[in-house]
Amino acid sequence: MIGRALRGLANPIAGCAALATCAPPAEREVEFPIWRVASSPWLSIGTSEADPGHELSDVSGARLLAGVVVIANSGSLELRAFDSTGKYLGATGRSGQGPGDFANRIYIFPAPGDSLYVFDEGNLRWSLHSARGDYARVLSGGAAALPRPTWLYRRTIVESNTPGPVPAWALGVLRMLPELPSSAPVRWARFDDLGFLWLAESPGAKLWTIFADSTTRVASVSLPTGFSLMQAGSDFVLGIERDSMEQEIVRAYALDRQRRAQAAVGPEARPAPRDSALEQRMLSDVPRVLMAQELFYSQHASYTSQPDSLRAPLESGAELVLLYGNKRHWAGILFDRKTKTTCGVSVGSPAPPGWIDGLPFCGR
Repeated sequence: MIGRALRGLANPIAGCAALATCAPPAEREVEFPIWRVASSPWLSIGTSEADPGHELSDVSGARLLAGVVVIANSGSLELRAFDSTGKYLGATGRSGQGPGDFANRIYIFPAPGDSLYVFDEGNLRWSLHSARGDYARVLSGGAAALPRPTWLYRRTIVESNTPGPVPAWALGVLRMLPELPSSAPVRWARFDDLGFLWLAESPGAKLWTIFADSTTRVASVSLPTGFSLMQAGSDFVLGIERDSMEQEIVRAYALDRQRRAQAAVGPEARPAPRDSALEQRMLSDVPRVLMAQELFYSQHASYTSQPDSLRAPLESGAELVLLYGNKRHWAGILFDRKTKTTCGVSVGSPAPPGWIDGLPFCGR
């Protein structure tokens, strides 16, 4: 089983190229189809500030659902709705703590029945909204009302398409990937609308590798340069680009999946055994990293993305990997190579969806 999966990673376009660290296997290479992305977008929102609602700022999410594009415009703390031609339909939300209000960055995810789940990073709560973004109700349980939408598994950051159970086969894919060296960044993974698992080197990567189950790599995808993926639909990709003036533009491109493979359904993944004592030691190391980053910021007016720049002795023995660091924010993980235990933390905004500012966690 593992041998077949590794042969699937041998494609030169999105095997070693996209995953960076896989070694060419001895077996002959197997060719896989390339899902084609159109050269020109069929939808662009934000190209002209003269158009109502098109003046975008700090876009933190976008979803096309039931013919409506909803954009999380965190700069104005609004959910903005557009039809499939880009016509502005209206906005909901404002700054505040009341029903339908938002206090910081907004993240959106599909919910059952053509509706949306929205996570409000400032008020630490989930709410339910219509396909057009209209507020319905707050979910009980605060930030824990739904499973964390962006989670950690064996040095991979995984973005779930819908907060909820994870199929066991997807964890099988992540387990069989070649181990990353200490110098390599983490991998990124996300589920598309049809249940396929996409793998790449970073969230804004150009090359992605697509899996349908734990042994089947079905395709490769090359996204437009500068395009940051936010949704992979059945026949489109939706994401954000920036123009020469750094203006944010939400764009959709047609996606040709070539042939209609089906993603495995399978059983839900069972909770993996966890070393709670090790996790606690790793979490105890996080304040040392936080203090080291603040010291670096006080000297350089910016956070660092280079672990070697920090004086943060880790008593747990875990490796520190920094995902990014700049004047606004930073995020990183601690990774135990023996047990594959992975813990993460972020400070500032933006953060990976569902991560709470300064609050470390392990796994999901």
